[in-house]
Amino acid sequence: MVAIREVIPYKMDIKLSEPFSISFGTYTYAHGSFVVIRTTDDIEGYGEGCPDKLITGDNQEESLIFLKRASKYLKGAQINEEEVHRILDRVERELFPSQTARAAIDMAVYDILGKLENKPIYKLLGASEPNEAPAALTIGLRSIEETRKKAEYYMDRFRKNGLRRIKLKLSGHRESDVQRVSAVLDIFPGEITLDANQGYKDPKMAIKSLEEIYAISGKRVILIEEPVPKGRLDMLKQVTESSPIPVFADESAATLEDAKRIAETGSAAGINIKLQKAGGIYYARKISQVAKENGLKLMVGCNEETTVAISAALNFVASDPAIMDSDLDSDLTVANIQITKEDPLDYFKNGIRYPTGKPGLGISLKEWLKDVLNGRIEIKRPG
Repeated sequence: MVAIREVIPYKMDIKLSEPFSISFGTYTYAHGSFVVIRTTDDIEGYGEGCPDKLITGDNQEESLIFLKRASKYLKGAQINEEEVHRILDRVERELFPSQTARAAIDMAVYDILGKLENKPIYKLLGASEPNEAPAALTIGLRSIEETRKKAEYYMDRFRKNGLRRIKLKLSGHRESDVQRVSAVLDIFPGEITLDANQGYKDPKMAIKSLEEIYAISGKRVILIEEPVPKGRLDMLKQVTESSPIPVFADESAATLEDAKRIAETGSAAGINIKLQKAGGIYYARKISQVAKENGLKLMVGCNEETTVAISAALNFVASDPAIMDSDLDSDLTVANIQITKEDPLDYFKNGIRYPTGKPGLGISLKEWLKDVLNGRIEIKRPG
């Protein structure tokens, strides 16, 4: 059996291409981690963590502390996802939970497993052909006119990719949210998804907004994520039962246990699975099974991630025919630094983002980044 020789975590800070705003804040940087796992037969696996305290429950510092402890315990472990997660359970008991550290290690392990089998991860997970879930490109909170201009920009830039869906962030203010949706509906012929990021504090106001949006959009708006405060499943259920637009849990459905509570209470019509919230592909698959058993719809989303983490999520989407929406766009829109040799736009066709089909994650790092990771190049600002 192939074993882990070393786990090397790196701190990764990426300046976003432009500020990205949602209902509870504006992001200018992605503060995360990068992980390299090397095996005893010199195979490398890559992973990425993108923490956000309000969404994933951990921050960059906590994630890196977790990774450093895990790197000691994982040395010599077999490349087996169940064994690896048992070791991560031990780290969690000794320290604290870090879903994004788990996700980064999980991605790297699956990358290695795919390379060992010479299969992309989605085939390793049992799919013969990739599931095709349309990709939504996200527009953060902006003025009505800026929202319109951003939609026009996406329509032009991604025209050859067959853009089908745009995702709009909502503010929790009924009038401006209805205007924002109306502005995009006027110029974009495709479907729209919505995300309020807990913006509505009153479920009755959320319902009223969604009724007004549905009146002008009909079924072109296919879902709304997390309209009310995280964890208030009573409020979420109230909106779910009255909204003409399907309601998906996002921040309220971070972990497997969260997903079980959503299912038990019937508080949402669907769940947004993010590998960063779930703790990687291993737990994302368990969440998917809970959703299927309870008639919940599924989408897969992301934080401000590069193509490395996005490639893991794309393979997960491709593996599961129950996933109906793919909100995996940060590497194209806000964190669009190109660190892989593969151009992600080459695999964005007919409105669908596909994994590359190469073994593992299906990516190879650019040489300059490999040189940095291997210590052949050191880049620091003079102190």
